[in-house]
Amino acid sequence: MTKIYGLCDKELLDYFEISLEEYVKIAHFYDVEWIQYRDKKSDIEQKRENLKLLKKIWSKTLIVNDHIELAQFADGIHLGQEDLLSFLESFGFRSRYEAVKALRKIVGKKVIGLSTHNEEEIKEANILDLDYIGLGAYRHSGTKQVENILGDRVKELVKISRHPVAVIGGVRVYDNIGSAAFKVIGSDLFKKWLTFS
Repeated sequence: MTKIYGLCDKELLDYFEISLEEYVKIAHFYDVEWIQYRDKKSDIEQKRENLKLLKKIWSKTLIVNDHIELAQFADGIHLGQEDLLSFLESFGFRSRYEAVKALRKIVGKKVIGLSTHNEEEIKEANILDLDYIGLGAYRHSGTKQVENILGDRVKELVKISRHPVAVIGGVRVYDNIGSAAFKVIGSDLFKKWLTFS
């Protein structure tokens, strides 16, 4: 059965006036397994404090988006293709394989996830020391501009990955996305919650 992976987007939380504590209540209501903390606006100190708070009130897996330097305050990290490329170039690695190998030394046994968008990126991810891949976008969403919409093709693409797959991008709570390990739910959790409460 596909589990729910909650996307805790700080900008969306602020827009809907939902605190981190309320978000965790929402996550428990939907039996969320993993939470990814995504924050594109706050400074690094505020992000660190928010992660520390989430770690106190959330007992399951907590993933931080993008910031390798904040991985120590979470159970793992999720990187986009651009983030991995930036890490690779910053430290002069010759390949994504070398970059992920170095990242593994930094984070140890913590979870590492990488975004993918097509068959080529999935096959490349298959040789990397990852714990899962994100795959999307499933459909258009109001929170992120995406050109590549996969729709029901995700069900076939999931089969190519040797890593567990978390389908992301416009995914709704009650979507059936085949054999993926996770469906990553962002604003649909908030909208359902606000309707119920």
